[in-house]
Amino acid sequence: RFILVVLFLLSASPQSLGPDHQDMHVNSEVQNYEALIALFLLGVSNGVTQNITTSYPRRLWAEDEANSGILSVKMPLSPLTSGSSMPELVLSQGYPLEGYEVVTEDGYILTVFRIPYGKNQTSSPKTPLLLQHGLFSTSASWVISEPYKGLGFVLADAGFDVWLSNSRGTTYSRKHIKYNPNVDKKEFFNYSFHEMGYYDLPAVIDFMLNKSDTSQIIYVGHSQGTTEFYVMASTRPEYNAKVKVSATMAPIAHFTHCKGTVKILSDFTGVLGVAAKVLGLYEVLSNSPLIHLVDTTLCRKSSAIEALCSNFLFALTGFDAKQFNESLIPMIVDQGPSGASVKQLTHFGQLANNGGKFSMYDYGSTGNREHYGQDTAPEYDLTKITVATNLHYSLNDWLADVEDVKKLHSRLTKSKLIEVPYPAFNHLDFLWAKDVRPLLYNNMISMLKESVGQAGI
Repeated sequence: RFILVVLFLLSASPQSLGPDHQDMHVNSEVQNYEALIALFLLGVSNGVTQNITTSYPRRLWAEDEANSGILSVKMPLSPLTSGSSMPELVLSQGYPLEGYEVVTEDGYILTVFRIPYGKNQTSSPKTPLLLQHGLFSTSASWVISEPYKGLGFVLADAGFDVWLSNSRGTTYSRKHIKYNPNVDKKEFFNYSFHEMGYYDLPAVIDFMLNKSDTSQIIYVGHSQGTTEFYVMASTRPEYNAKVKVSATMAPIAHFTHCKGTVKILSDFTGVLGVAAKVLGLYEVLSNSPLIHLVDTTLCRKSSAIEALCSNFLFALTGFDAKQFNESLIPMIVDQGPSGASVKQLTHFGQLANNGGKFSMYDYGSTGNREHYGQDTAPEYDLTKITVATNLHYSLNDWLADVEDVKKLHSRLTKSKLIEVPYPAFNHLDFLWAKDVRPLLYNNMISMLKESVGQAGI
C-alpha cells in the first residue's frame, strides 16, 4: 500500500484543492487516470485487509464478570519477542497489569491498560499518571523497550500508578456501542484528533480519578498525544483542574514548519481527501493480518532490507542513526501501524498549510457554518490551558519543529521549554533512543516528582 500511495502522489496534481471543492466531480479534482487507479487499488487493499481482520485484542482478553469493567488475561507468559501483544510485553517482564474498557460520551469503547506499581513493589497508593501515545501507535509504544528504557516501566518503577490509553480506532480500541469499524466505516472513522481530545481523554481521566479515588492526575503525551491534550484543555477547560502537571514530548499544535516526507505529503491534503471520499476510504494503515505479514517479513531482524525500514522512519521523523536501536525494529513494526482515520490525517495536513494556526477541522465555508456558525474553522484558544506544561523538544525533530514549539510556548500561560541536550535527537527518539533515559526521562521524571512533592529520581 505504501508503493500505491507513492504512485498516487507522483501522478496526482500538486495543487491543494481545499475543503470547499469536496463536492466537485472526480475529473475536476484528480488530474489524470493514473492517480485514480492507484488510489482505487489502495482502497481495495484497505477493504480486503479490513474484512479479514480478526478481533485481535479480544482473543487475549475476556470479560471478568466477578470484577465488572476489568479485563483478564488468557495466555501463557513467554519471553519478550516480536509477535507479543501489549499485555505480553508487560507481563513477560514481571510487571503487574490491569485492563479496562472505558466508554466515551460519543460511544467509542477504549481499552486502557494500567501498571499500578513497579516490579517487586507494593500496591500502596501512588500518584495516577496517564501516558498517551501518538499517531499510528498504541500503548505498546511505551513498553517495547527493556524495562530500564521503556517509559511505562520506568514511570512505574519511579513510584507512579501508570495508565496507558489507546486512542479510538487503534488496534486495542476498535469498538463502538453502535458502529462496527469493519462495516460502518464512514460512521466509525468520522473523527480527527479533535474528538480524541474532546471525548477520549476526558473519559479516561474521569475513569482514572474514580478508580484511584484522587482529584488530579499527571499527564504525559508524545506527538499526537500532546495535540489531544491541548485540544482537551482548551475546549473543556474544567479538566485543567484535574491535571496537576503535563509533560508533552515532541509537542504538536502549530505544524507549519514540519519537514521532509510529511511536509511533501501535506501538500496533497486536498487531493487525497477528495479521492478517498470518492472511493469510500475512511481508514488507512490498520494493523490487519495482511499488513502485519508484510511489515514483519520486510523488517524482521534477518531481512536483507531491514535498513530500509529504519530509513523510512528517518525520512518521516528526522535522521539519527546513532541513537536508533535497530534491535527494536521487529517489535516496532509488529505493533504498528495501528491505523488512523483519513479525517485525522487531513486535519494534520490542514495545520501544515493554514498559515501557522492551531485550528479545528476545516469543513470548507459551507460546512464550517454548519459546524461552527462561521465561515472559517475556529482556532483553539490555548490561553485557556492553565495546567503547568513542560514542553520537551529537540532540534532534529522534523514533525515538532523548534519554531512551532516556541510559538506554542508563547501562547501557553504556564509552560516551560526543555530542550533535549543532544542535537540529533529526532521525533521517535523520545520513545526508543538508546540513551533516552539519561537524555530525557531522568530529568522529566524528576520534574514530575517535584511538581507533586516527591523526591527526584
